[in-house]
Amino acid sequence: MIEIRADEDDRPITADGPHNSERTRAVAAGIDAAFRLLNYATMSTNGLTYPSDVYSVLGELSSAVSKLPQALRQMTEFIDGQVTSGRAREHPNYGRYGGDADAAARALASVTREASDAATNLGRLLSEAQSTVGGLEAAEH
Repeated sequence: MIEIRADEDDRPITADGPHNSERTRAVAAGIDAAFRLLNYATMSTNGLTYPSDVYSVLGELSSAVSKLPQALRQMTEFIDGQVTSGRAREHPNYGRYGGDADAAARALASVTREASDAATNLGRLLSEAQSTVGGLEAAEH
């Protein structure tokens, strides 16, 4: 089990909260770290022992990716609300849209919709990959 903390003195972050922006960023950083750990674990000669290990990892990855569209949608809704209410603006000197916060929010909505579709497709492909190894088992030598 991986524990994610906003700092070393913080308690582990759970779905029940409490939530704040620092802890939310820590969760995203934890996901990045978990993928790096997975890359090292699957590279190690001891990281995978049986075909069922690959089956399990693929299933967990499929499950994880299927949750990404919700987070993307929620972040997009947050930005839309911030821009619509006037609580967020785009700086005209370094914003990508010349100070047009509405354009930035629309672009975010478009890109995150595309990313959500890609995540949904990735989840489906990982599930399909999992099913391809479902019948494999360790052979006795």
